[in-house]
Amino acid sequence: MDGYNVIHGSDDLKRLSEIQLEEARIKLIDDLNGYSGFKGWETILVFDAYQQQSFEQRETFVGRIKVVFTEKNKTADSYIEKLVYRLSNSLNVRVVTSDFALQQMVMASGAERVPVRELIQDMEATQQNFRENKKKNAPPQGVKLSDFLDEDTLDQFNKMRIKE
Repeated sequence: MDGYNVIHGSDDLKRLSEIQLEEARIKLIDDLNGYSGFKGWETILVFDAYQQQSFEQRETFVGRIKVVFTEKNKTADSYIEKLVYRLSNSLNVRVVTSDFALQQMVMASGAERVPVRELIQDMEATQQNFRENKKKNAPPQGVKLSDFLDEDTLDQFNKMRIKE
């Protein structure tokens, strides 16, 4: 997944990136952790270090997300392209990017391309479904201990309460 494509494809993340890019990256990683966990996917999120000075490639795991910062003069697209060639024969690979040339290469290799807008819409729908299911399965408010006790135990508690 091309991290900056996703950030710039999301209105909220784009606004945040204009103020604080690092915070936008952190929010994207956090959102993707929940989404990937819910979907049961392994996710590799790639950020360009293309215009950075003396920057070596860095890889780290944040929860379920492998975060990659490419080395100097290497784009996220070139990193993703090599990864797709390496993985697409043995795994079901989905690539999220808004780059047309990379999308064409992805489809030619047999991997699935996912437009950034589609990912964002699915993440929002998944989050909404999760919230709704959480509300439905939440315990009812105002539950009392007596709701779970048999009559004999309830009588014993009442007798103890009356003695005090």
